[in-house]
Amino acid sequence: MRQIITKDLASIYTDVPTLRPGTVEAYALAFASAGVATVVRLAIDPYVMGAECLPFFPAVIITALIGGRGAGLFCVVLSAAAAAFLLMPPLTLLLFVLLAIFSVILITRMRLAIQREQAAQAMQVSKDRLQLALDTAQLGWWRYDPRRRVIAGDKRFKEVFDVTSDEMPVDDIRKLVHPDDAERCWADGNATIALSDTMRSPPHEYRVQRRNGEVRWVEVRRLAYFEGNPRERRLASVVGTVHDITERKEREERERLLMSEINHRAKNMLSVVDAIAHQTTTKSPEDFRERLSARIQALAANQDLLIRNAWHGVEIEDLVHAQLAPFASLIGSRIAVHGPQLRLTPASAQAIGLALHELATNAGRYGALSTDRGRVDVCWKSDGDSFTMSWTERDGPSVSAPKPRGFGTIVMEVMTERSVDGAVDLDYAPSGLTWRLTCPAANALEHWEREQNLGEEKIELTARLASQGANNA
Repeated sequence: MRQIITKDLASIYTDVPTLRPGTVEAYALAFASAGVATVVRLAIDPYVMGAECLPFFPAVIITALIGGRGAGLFCVVLSAAAAAFLLMPPLTLLLFVLLAIFSVILITRMRLAIQREQAAQAMQVSKDRLQLALDTAQLGWWRYDPRRRVIAGDKRFKEVFDVTSDEMPVDDIRKLVHPDDAERCWADGNATIALSDTMRSPPHEYRVQRRNGEVRWVEVRRLAYFEGNPRERRLASVVGTVHDITERKEREERERLLMSEINHRAKNMLSVVDAIAHQTTTKSPEDFRERLSARIQALAANQDLLIRNAWHGVEIEDLVHAQLAPFASLIGSRIAVHGPQLRLTPASAQAIGLALHELATNAGRYGALSTDRGRVDVCWKSDGDSFTMSWTERDGPSVSAPKPRGFGTIVMEVMTERSVDGAVDLDYAPSGLTWRLTCPAANALEHWEREQNLGEEKIELTARLASQGANNA
């Protein structure tokens, strides 16, 4: 019954700031309510007999509901004085006073209950908004009680630290911090407490170990609350947030490795360019500029292919077409390109690409591609354990080994051999130049390419044996 009355009373209860309990305006309301009740009592006196106190009850109730207990009791006193002045019978007056005081006490308690309920609702709305903001930011909150030495946290805090208890001793939480970060974590907490302005406490990053052995990175922020004056302050509690930053740390590590790799490859590229510049010997500055530019462009073509494939290797056919771009119109007619679909590693693609550029340049100047009848065959293959690639010229002019050996010959032989730990056979036969590279497949081809090629060879071998068995039968 009380809850029903309280609920109905809450629907008409309105908090008026200027008439709050204890204010002068609240007592003025009591005086005004008693005055209005007195006027109403005088107005109805000729018509209503035996209900002398009836107008005073609404005045007391309204005053107590709006102005609180003090104003309500003041209204009772004023109403009793007015009733006595109007010659209300003593027994009726006593009964009115008792009922009015009881009404004031009852309404005051209900008023306090309404205020507590509204405050609880406002607090819950505030908590819901805070939790929504934390969830949106993917933050968990925690609170440390220095008296009980326990830490309490929300659902996300428990997920990050992989715990199930709502409260845990602080020593148990410290055991979850990675051993390499545990001492620093404790020192950072003490440093935060020692700050004169804890609002300026910086975030700190630690590693935590979950029950399954997984290591996660977290970012922790702290805010300390104290009791007492600044000179003799005592730590009351420490609150803070925790944020799982594992993905950010992994991304930063990938970026760091990427920058290191870029730096390494840039140095290698500059070393190659430096070697090309030093080894390019010519008779005139114009010829030097032309040859150096052509070799750097060949190197750039290799880089374009590698970048296009995110440095995951280069298809051999794409590499051959890129280096034979000046003779693209001859591919398919005088230039034959054939071989399985294989992908070279970045290092081997750079070396073989430069070798193909030197072969194509020499063929265009002195070899098979310098005439209208010469032909070139470019082929490659892999038997699983070894990789072979060849360049064969025919029907061109007679060729002979250069004297002395230039940088182009070094690129075709020495640089290629060293890059794949293989062997290059360079033959300047009168019928045409032949270049043949043989090396371990593991040094030249991407890993999955070798496995795929080996699997295809096993399938082919199985089919061949099955065919021979059927013929013998």
